[in-house]
Amino acid sequence: MLKHFRVLLGVTVVALTTSRAAVAHEAEHTNVAFAFARDGSFVLDVTNDANWLLMRLESFVTMEGGIPGPASSGRRTDQERDDRLRALTSVFADRIVVWVDGHEVRAESIEYVPPRGETPQDRLQPLGGYRLRGHVSSGARSMRWYYGMVGDAYPVTVARADGRAETDMIVTGDAWSRTLDLAGQFAVLSRAEIAREYVGIGYDSIIPGGAGFVLFLLGLFLLRLDRRTIARQVAAFVVAHSSGLWLAAAGVFSLPARVAGGAVALSVVYVAVENLRVRELKPWRLALVLVFGLAHGAVLADRFAGVVAPAGKTAVALFAFNAGVEAAMLTVLSLASLGAVALYSFRTARS
Repeated sequence: MLKHFRVLLGVTVVALTTSRAAVAHEAEHTNVAFAFARDGSFVLDVTNDANWLLMRLESFVTMEGGIPGPASSGRRTDQERDDRLRALTSVFADRIVVWVDGHEVRAESIEYVPPRGETPQDRLQPLGGYRLRGHVSSGARSMRWYYGMVGDAYPVTVARADGRAETDMIVTGDAWSRTLDLAGQFAVLSRAEIAREYVGIGYDSIIPGGAGFVLFLLGLFLLRLDRRTIARQVAAFVVAHSSGLWLAAAGVFSLPARVAGGAVALSVVYVAVENLRVRELKPWRLALVLVFGLAHGAVLADRFAGVVAPAGKTAVALFAFNAGVEAAMLTVLSLASLGAVALYSFRTARS
């Protein structure tokens, strides 16, 4: 009987331990991503399940005798949770260490980024976390990372300014990362060098990276092969997507990524369907080109934000990025025009 009891007790302990580890693994979902710019500035995103993150930070507040959060009669609402996490930015900052060339580098700013809304397509709950910004010297050569909050393995990704990327898997939350290479990516760039780099980034965002943009533009082109019709639509689209890009980059205008992406897909469907129904440029088409153009601009702003612009040179980088987008657009229109001329010549030769 005693033997059976010991076996049962052992199985129970194993089950509880396994269950606890599984819960921890499911709750943490930690992701860490560094993005460096040429001037040594960086953006660090640390994301977790927001409810788990709040629970962990509150435990540190309690241990350190800090001020607890407002009393709650039940589970906090998402807004209450996010407000409390914003208030705990300094507690979070004390739980991380960025170690560069033998000394600690502290973040110059930190903000809480709440999770986006959950959708039926999400396999896991969207993550929230903190975005930190800082700067390392242009001669920085190596970095190690420590995050004293988690117990499970998680990835640390470093996107270098020269386009290379490194990923390190941390074995446990109490371990340091391996030494990650920073050397050779930093340089003080002139305005002309920044402009050249960002023209290329803007161009690549459309060709080959902007299928929705290209298809929408071709839809505008194919309504009617008439210079005035094409010019009016393209002019409206340029004004709209450029305005959306600049306003979104300045924080004046924003669209959730999912909404902006859906609007871009809808814009392609719209021009394709209308091209089959009408052959004249209607007033409502120009109005919709302006609306859809803002969504395309918001998508472009997300891509621009994904590349850390050199400190103090954001306007130069954004102007060059926009110029690269327009250069790609001219490439698409030029190729479409050549294709139309070739098709017309082929048909003429056969008739």
